[in-house]
Amino acid sequence: MNIRSTSLTLLLVGSLTNISTAQPLQLVEGTGYDVTLRKTVGGVLEIQTTASDPQVVFDLGSGVSADEGAYILAFEYFCPDGIDFVEVFYAKNKAASWSQSRQLEGGALPKAEAWQPYAIDLRLGSKGKWTPEDSRIRLDFGRQAGLKLQVRNVHLRAPTDDERLGSETIQAKLKAKVEDAKKLNNYLNLENISAEVERVTITRDTVRVSGTICSEQKGPFYLVEYEPHEDPWTMKGGTVLGEVELSHTFDAELPRFLGKRDRIANRFAVVASVGDKVQLVSRANWADNVSDAAERDMPRLYPANKKGLGGVEYKAGIFQKDITDLGITAATINFPLGNILTSGKNPIEFEHQGKTYSYNRAVIGEYDKKLKFLAERDIVASAILLVDKNAGILLHPDYNTAGIYSMGNMTTQESTDAYRAIVAFLAERYSRPDKEYGWISHWIVFNEVDYGWIWTNMGETPMELYMDAYNKAMRLTWLETRRFNPTAEVFISLTHHWQYSPADKYRAYPPRKILDRMALYSSSEGDYQWGIAYHPYPQSLLKPRTWEDSMATASFDTRFITPKNIEVLDAYLHQPQFLHQDKVRTVILSEQGFHTPDYSETSLQNKAAAIAYTWEKILPLESIESFHYHRWVDHPMEGGLKVGLRTLPSDKHPHGIRKEPAFSVFSALETDQHIDVIDCYKSIIGISDWDEVRIAPETISTHIEQ
Repeated sequence: MNIRSTSLTLLLVGSLTNISTAQPLQLVEGTGYDVTLRKTVGGVLEIQTTASDPQVVFDLGSGVSADEGAYILAFEYFCPDGIDFVEVFYAKNKAASWSQSRQLEGGALPKAEAWQPYAIDLRLGSKGKWTPEDSRIRLDFGRQAGLKLQVRNVHLRAPTDDERLGSETIQAKLKAKVEDAKKLNNYLNLENISAEVERVTITRDTVRVSGTICSEQKGPFYLVEYEPHEDPWTMKGGTVLGEVELSHTFDAELPRFLGKRDRIANRFAVVASVGDKVQLVSRANWADNVSDAAERDMPRLYPANKKGLGGVEYKAGIFQKDITDLGITAATINFPLGNILTSGKNPIEFEHQGKTYSYNRAVIGEYDKKLKFLAERDIVASAILLVDKNAGILLHPDYNTAGIYSMGNMTTQESTDAYRAIVAFLAERYSRPDKEYGWISHWIVFNEVDYGWIWTNMGETPMELYMDAYNKAMRLTWLETRRFNPTAEVFISLTHHWQYSPADKYRAYPPRKILDRMALYSSSEGDYQWGIAYHPYPQSLLKPRTWEDSMATASFDTRFITPKNIEVLDAYLHQPQFLHQDKVRTVILSEQGFHTPDYSETSLQNKAAAIAYTWEKILPLESIESFHYHRWVDHPMEGGLKVGLRTLPSDKHPHGIRKEPAFSVFSALETDQHIDVIDCYKSIIGISDWDEVRIAPETISTHIEQ
């Protein structure tokens, strides 16, 4: 998670327009202090702190000065545990005599479980003391031994457009968002409403809107209809349907289609006519019953067991054998939507709401192969929809390029239509009863939305506005997929963080608060079948012995939810406000794995023990449908994490070598060999019976501190 420091010198990383060529800084060999350093593939520098004053020195090269406008020091870093503060020293490009008078505070390096940008204004932070001749830079990373981080692409550059805006402009924009968030809260939490839309039912041809109006409220009353991009809480937009006056108990029927436009995704509310104006007297509800609108009769698919694999990609030579040997019955597949939008040669055309869209035939063909393979083996597929940087109109207008992915753009009719169209295209193609191209049952909407700044970026935004945009994306995904599959489910993706106060509340949001917000939308604007795609990694991604997680407690106020206390998530979702039609919402553990710092026997045994431990924890929890292990093969660019079931690729082994015993343990789960294979790991965990690691529901503290 990349959270802004309170220091004004630590900058947002935004649009990269108007930037001069970056000037790379090189590691000055032999100058590291209280650190061990190792250069790895891709120009990555691995740093491990060994004592209390870790230092690393970089420079531009002998006799080289910075460009006049290149006063931003920037790099990317990966650090799952974070570093509490950074100090930046600067000196002439020669043997440096470091001084506190030539130093600036660099803020923190918050936990980063993916590569994250860091940038600092040397001029501003030094109060004008830094000059282009000061091209030797020393970075001090905290005051603690035993920390691990990686940095790459250390350089000096000119400021971005966002950085040129200045703090006053940025703060003014944020202040306006905060005011909008208050309006939204007032709308959602308004208690003294005088009318209620109780049901919006969609059939093949009609929209039926029913509800009640307080008998003391004076009319006349009418329905007001909102397109998906319109926001009733802003008191702007919406179309008053003045042709039918409502009674105090109403059941209005409307045609589903206006020309070629489908009203399935529109919201409906009640307005009272007051003089020459109309007043909103209810909240606006989405469709909550679309069972009669489905174009196909499709069964709900359930995996035969809980074993799944994350991010499945075709790998020549091992694909079929590994998938079969692992015995998975569920899989996730990433869908970066920008790849599909690049229409390419001979695109696939798809009509939606009277407009024809073009999608990349070659890209879709690769998905067809994977999904067909999975469907033929009764493996339940979950699609992870991702708005990548190439997604054009789907990128949110407040997207900051620090984010790996963007929030979907639901701010205009054109962009909302484009999002609905691509979801409808995928749902139609992968929801055919004959499974012609494979089958997708679950739709995970974006990635780790609680770490919005990194994974679902919408700029710096209050949680209320962020979740309003996200709820739209969830609703629209549900509505479009349900058109073709009446049992399709959508899922919100969340990290292992649970309840805490983020260092920057406009960039990261506690998952518990996010789930509470989802429940509020269900109660305020109509319920629908959404589930949770949780990522219960260990407390530290670098420490696989998850049974030792000290901040994963049996409490609704726990800091983390990891395998150690996964029962807390199950218990939290059993609360009445989270139930859907009196049933617990579906949970899939869609991404988690266990790191092996090396391939020693000890590391491999710890990985295998963590898999066995996690499995015995989740087996009794009926709400958890599947566990998708991440990842299949170690990846050299995953910040040094080695969470795979196979080792890093090599020339001889392009997909690595199976990690034993972890691969065999995972393969044996829920087979006849299950107990025999996993029981030997009790001694590593320090137990004699698996019941010792399970948390009884009645022992979980349900107290919640606000």
